[in-house]
Amino acid sequence: MAKAGAVAAGALIIALGTWLGLIAGVAVAGGGIGLGHLGALSLHLAFFGVATGMVALALGAGTARRAVATGGAAAFAVLGFLINGFAPLVDAMAWLKFVSLFHYYAGHDPLKSGVDVGDLAVLGLVALALTAGAIVGLRRRDLRA
Repeated sequence: MAKAGAVAAGALIIALGTWLGLIAGVAVAGGGIGLGHLGALSLHLAFFGVATGMVALALGAGTARRAVATGGAAAFAVLGFLINGFAPLVDAMAWLKFVSLFHYYAGHDPLKSGVDVGDLAVLGLVALALTAGAIVGLRRRDLRA
């Protein structure tokens, strides 16, 4: 649970830094995007970061291999990015975008539309499920051997 909390705290810190950077960037560029919409993007980023981080946590807890955790989470993120970008281009594969966490991060364009509670709920539920999976995986490992 401590590692899950650390992942969540790290994602929140990064999202806060991103929000502050966006505020500065928009101010320098002359405005045009409200603080609420910048906050919505940053909130979606935080949820996305936590969900992706929990992929790594679950893989690490289940396998006890750092390379599997980092490589698997990175591969999951890259594959999700590609699916989110290319699946909508082919009608028969358009449904695959719902498998990608990127769809729930930016699919409803939080910069334009604000917070999408449904997307945040999906990312939150994915993070909770993966955290539960990490707890189960850690309990099944033989930590004394």
